[in-house]
Order: sequence, then C-alpha cells, then structure tokens
Amino acid sequence: MEQLSRRTTMPVLGELARLAAGPRGEPLPLRLVRACTVILGADGGAITLANTRPERVTLCVTDDTAARLEDLQDVLGEGPSAQAYAEAEIVVLHLGDDRVRLWPQFTEAAREMLGELSLYAVPIRPGRNVLGVLSVYSRTRRALSRDEQTTQLLVNAVGVALIDDAEEMANRDNPLADGPWSARDQIHQATGMVIAQLGVGPEDAIAMLRAHAYAHDQTLAEISEQVLTRDLDFSTVDPEAGRTT
Repeated sequence: MEQLSRRTTMPVLGELARLAAGPRGEPLPLRLVRACTVILGADGGAITLANTRPERVTLCVTDDTAARLEDLQDVLGEGPSAQAYAEAEIVVLHLGDDRVRLWPQFTEAAREMLGELSLYAVPIRPGRNVLGVLSVYSRTRRALSRDEQTTQLLVNAVGVALIDDAEEMANRDNPLADGPWSARDQIHQATGMVIAQLGVGPEDAIAMLRAHAYAHDQTLAEISEQVLTRDLDFSTVDPEAGRTT
C-alpha cells in the first residue's frame, strides 16, 4: 500500500521540481510557494516558519493578498496557520461561511479587508517536527486540485528543500543581512526596547507591538522600525488616543 501511495504521488514531485526550477533570479522559497500555488490550483500563497513562537517569520509571499493574510495572523496571534502548525494537520477556512466561530478577530478583519476567500494551511513536516506552514488561498470557494495526502506530500517536499536552503543561509557571513530574517530580527530588538520602556515581560511587549500595529493598520515590521528609530516610544503613548503625547 505504501509503495502504491508513493507511485501515485511521485508525478506531483516532478511537477514541483519543474515549476520551481526558474526563474533562477528569485529566491528558492518564493519559487517553491509559487509552484505549489499552481499545482494546488490556488490563487496565491505564503510560507511561514515557527508560527506560534516568538521567532515566527513570513519567509515569502506570492502577492499582496497573501502578505495581508499572514501579517494579520501575525498581528492578532490567531488564525488557520497557527492551528496547522500547533496541531500538525491541514486546516481549511472559508471566510464567506457565516458558521465560522474560530478566530473571530482574524475572520472578521480578513473578511472585511479581503472579502470571501478560502484559505488552506498545510503544516510543513519534512521530518518528525513541524517546520512551519505553507498556506494558499482561493478567491472563490473551491477545493484544492490535489487530495489531502498528495498535498501533504508536496508540502513536506518543500520542507526538505527549505532545510537545505536554510543550511546554505547559515553558511553565509551574515544570514540576517536582508529579507524576512532581518525584519524578524528588528521585531526582536523592538520587543527588547518596549520591555525597557514599560518594564513588562516579553509576551506583554510583543502584545503591545501587535496591538499598536493592528490599531494603526501597519505591519509588525513597520511598527518595530518606528520603535528602533525612536519615532515611537511606548512610555509616552497615550493608550486612549493611541498616539504619543
């Protein structure tokens, strides 16, 4: 049975390799998520790592809609990607379904911002542990073009490629010099500054950053940069007005 399963899913891995082969000027993670979007019949997607941990990072997105979905989950600390990461299972969310009761803040905000989308969050499991989540969205309510088993195999293969890519990054002189790793490093630094400004713990500090980002319709990276450049000081923020005094 296992051999049959492998034979029936092997073509999708060949398709992944073919689609992710170019253009070579783009980063490998972006090529991989774009390939998965095509293979799964979706409209866009993203790869996030360590979804429920402080070092959570959005590694790449295919478009602005995918970026907004991931940033909204990052800011609110809830959503299908976090559940897929925590429970190591595929999570499906239809924003147009009025019966949805999970993640009320995320569901309401995402639907108001982006309309009625269908989201699919698939855990990246290249081994025993979940590395992150590959999520895709569709603008209409429709199933993915591959079954659950094939989809999971496809995303696990992406995880294997990401591990190799991460090892390559680790061998660079400064792997945090650019890209999403740099943005997450800025968030860590900003969290430390908020801790110093308010005398709170790390969890409260990141919560303050997320709340401020949500209230001002900005990303965590943008708010963190304002903290680092001292344009934003939480010790002088008026909580009622949401601005510095």
